[in-house]
Amino acid sequence: MTKVALITGITGQDGTYLSKLLLAKGYRVYGTVRDSVRPNSANLRFMDIKSRVELKTANLQDLSNVIRLVEKVQPHEIYNLASQSSVGLSFEQPIGTVELNVLSTMNLLEAIRILSTKVKFYQASSSEMFGKVTQLPVTKETTIHPLSPYGISKAAAHWLAVNYRESYGLFSCCGTLFNHESVLRGKQFVTKKVISSAVRIKRGSTEKLYFRKSGRLQRLGVCPGIR
Repeated sequence: MTKVALITGITGQDGTYLSKLLLAKGYRVYGTVRDSVRPNSANLRFMDIKSRVELKTANLQDLSNVIRLVEKVQPHEIYNLASQSSVGLSFEQPIGTVELNVLSTMNLLEAIRILSTKVKFYQASSSEMFGKVTQLPVTKETTIHPLSPYGISKAAAHWLAVNYRESYGLFSCCGTLFNHESVLRGKQFVTKKVISSAVRIKRGSTEKLYFRKSGRLQRLGVCPGIR
């Protein structure tokens, strides 16, 4: 029997690499996008797998929509990678960040519970949950003390996944992801901004690349002067 996987956030860096891996293992891969007519599928095209995955329009903040999606796809495994993942943007849009990251996780777990399926659920947790780290290395026993709306939202989603496992017996697991880079890294992230700017400077651009610390949390960022 062919295994079926549903990946939220399939067009991102991790979703694309995961899709390629699962396809190589013989899976049928579905992915959620906000607009299946004009999806941001550049990463999927770059990895030459766009024609091999099936994209489904979904509003992960709408439980009824999520339930219909899971009923239609009938996945064996769900990988929840979708989120508003910019720490900086989460300070500008805290409500939207928390609503998306928490509700999408809860709705997926609720859909599995309501449908009484045997779906295996994976939650992409984040090192930002730890935030205020006083001792290294970070381990599973490190105190969760987030320092941003994004970190708070990922901590809440993490504990939802734990709670549904312990309360309802769902196969629900979390993987805590630290910073990781690739050619598919989104252009909104600092590392990609640095690399793109350095390439332009190498090619003759007169712009200057520098960092500034801003805000009470002294967050590292790239100055607006970088195009």
